[in-house]
Amino acid sequence: MTAAEYLSKIPEHIADAMRARGVDVDGIISYQYSDMDKDGNFADCWVFFDKEFLYILTGYDKVEKIRGNKKLKASFDFLSIDRIDHSTFKSVEVERYVSTARLIAHKKDESEPAEEILKFSLGIANKMVPLVRHFNDYKEGKTVEYNAREEDELFCPKCGSRYPDPERKICPKCMDKGSVFKRLLGFFKFYKTKLIAYFAMLIISTVFTVISPYLGTKLLYDNVLTQGVDDNLFGEVGLVLGVIIFARILSLLINIGQNYIVGGIIPWVVYDLKVRIFTAMQKLSVGFYTSKQTGSLMTRVNRDSNNIYWFFVDGAPSVVVNVLMFIGVLAIMLYMNWQLSIIVVVMIPLLLFLYRLIQRSFRKLHHARWINEANMSSYISDSMSGQRIIKAFAKEKEESTRFAGYSGRSAMADKRVSNAESTIFPLLGLVMMVTNLVVLFVGGAMIVTHSYGMTLGKLMTFTAYMNMLYQPLDFIAWVSNWWARCVDSAQRIFEVMDATSDVQESENPVHMPDMKGDIEMKNVRFEYEPGRPIIKNLSLSVKAGEMVGIVGKTGAGKSTIVNLMARLYDVNDGSITIDGVNVKDIASVDMRKNIGIVSQEIYLFIGTIADNIRYANPGASMEEVIQAAKTASAHDFIMRLPDGYETRIGAGGQDLSGGEKQRLSIARTIIQNPKILILDEATAAMDTETERNIQQALFNLQKGRTTVAIAHRLSTLRDADVLAVIDRGDMVEYGTHDELIKKQGEYYKLYMLQFDAVKHIGIAE
Repeated sequence: MTAAEYLSKIPEHIADAMRARGVDVDGIISYQYSDMDKDGNFADCWVFFDKEFLYILTGYDKVEKIRGNKKLKASFDFLSIDRIDHSTFKSVEVERYVSTARLIAHKKDESEPAEEILKFSLGIANKMVPLVRHFNDYKEGKTVEYNAREEDELFCPKCGSRYPDPERKICPKCMDKGSVFKRLLGFFKFYKTKLIAYFAMLIISTVFTVISPYLGTKLLYDNVLTQGVDDNLFGEVGLVLGVIIFARILSLLINIGQNYIVGGIIPWVVYDLKVRIFTAMQKLSVGFYTSKQTGSLMTRVNRDSNNIYWFFVDGAPSVVVNVLMFIGVLAIMLYMNWQLSIIVVVMIPLLLFLYRLIQRSFRKLHHARWINEANMSSYISDSMSGQRIIKAFAKEKEESTRFAGYSGRSAMADKRVSNAESTIFPLLGLVMMVTNLVVLFVGGAMIVTHSYGMTLGKLMTFTAYMNMLYQPLDFIAWVSNWWARCVDSAQRIFEVMDATSDVQESENPVHMPDMKGDIEMKNVRFEYEPGRPIIKNLSLSVKAGEMVGIVGKTGAGKSTIVNLMARLYDVNDGSITIDGVNVKDIASVDMRKNIGIVSQEIYLFIGTIADNIRYANPGASMEEVIQAAKTASAHDFIMRLPDGYETRIGAGGQDLSGGEKQRLSIARTIIQNPKILILDEATAAMDTETERNIQQALFNLQKGRTTVAIAHRLSTLRDADVLAVIDRGDMVEYGTHDELIKKQGEYYKLYMLQFDAVKHIGIAE
């Protein structure tokens, strides 16, 4: 992102407020929003800095309607602006507390205390970090770089309103619902022929529906029953009834054909939707899944797709039918008696107004219901996965209480939707009923006074058409319910489909099917959350065929280092190269093929043991599967299972012990035959005897491969060619086991702590 692009994201009403106070907005270097003023009172504050000053603009954001226009306009209710000369500042920093944070400035004269610039809530702290980085880079004479990922907008560029969910970047006031519908229609482009046939049947069926009152009422009452008794009476009645029956049968056959065509189209469209959502999810990075709840993602794949399904099965076809019916019926009513038609037409604007209210209210209600259902699904998924912990701590009652809370909130959301339906739709029915009574009264008076050519048959037919006219209006009220649900679901689906991975494939990736395994990290910096670096300016080199051991305390950043090497995440600064090529430029398929990971977090899929072992190489033969299991010391326990290698295991391998799952994970990596092997606590859940067997197996596997191993038990890393000691994201020591012991530094302390622990229980002398 360039400086011009970055500055263009300043909301226009804020830029105008700054210009009105004599500030050159074009000279601004960086800016950020804050939700408190300098005294800690809640307000809308903006902090800027240029080459001379820090500016703090305080006031309140407002959104107003433009008179005579449907558009919204943002404005700023100005309170104050502070100019702070930053020539004496050396750097600024975000200081976090329990529920708030503040921006402080450190002076060039270190004897002077830090100066408080601004207070803000804890949720703003991460958003303030880019400004801190920009200011400190400017003070150090570095080029200020604008990271588009960090400088995400908080406000809608059209109306200036704050996004309800900053992650989704969707403004409910400005969202183009029409474009959502057009995009949904794009899924039907492969079914054009069937759709044309379907809509042709739909039009014919609607025509039969519209003319049926005339055939069944007007013709029968005025043309047959009022002619008096004669020899042809029963024949004429029979003829009319025959025409009615024929029309009904033909209409029924057409409806059957419609449903058959719809049944052959819609399920495949929903299938396409689900596949696209799931495929889009597979392309996203690990970071996407760490920030989303499982239940929420499951809801998007299943429930949201089904909401769209039901709208297009029941809603969209009915919209076409009812629009055609409304136009046809209204035209016939005006032709039959325009005086009575005026009474009906006058009530239509009132019904349309009520429809608009319904559409707005139902959209909010359905969105709230979806959020509660997603939260409940996430809780159920979390609870099912954590059943062992729940049982171990006897928390069944507490968990039931928590579930009752989630379920209760979901029930209340359902109740609000139900109450709205139970209140609004009967009111619409009341309006229709009153109109019916007025028409019957006026039409009856016309018959009695023999005026306007009104007859009993015509009035009965008109009444039938009037009920048919209100049917489309009634449907529109109902379809708003469907439409609100469909748009809300489509929004969430397209959000996933449009999401971009944090780890992007290069436009022209370098293909490296056979890596040697030289790994080099240069000045790497990485943070999961802005302002909280996990890896700080780390450099590390691993030669091809070597084994490097990474040691350190829990939380030092060891697992993060190997995740960066495997490019599960991208570094914020610095670079990682394999065989001299930046990992960002290497084709992802070659990265995954050449890097094998045995993690401390083991996951096995639902299926047979053999399928889990050959997951990395589906074409592997059973002999290769068995050999990999033997190398991983898994063959013996597998053969003790009821069906051996064909034994089915549950999600996550819940039927196996921790050590058994780790051995299967190692076998899965062995069959992958990678050039670079990453062992993240690969033997953590094993007994000593099994660990020795695995160590020998891993030793054989490591030959000719680059190995990066993490282990808390330092004895397992004594054979490493070199050891890197990590502390708080920095590499504090580097060398062989003997060199680091002689140095008596951080590694020596860790080693002696473990040695003393073993000695204390009488294992070592």
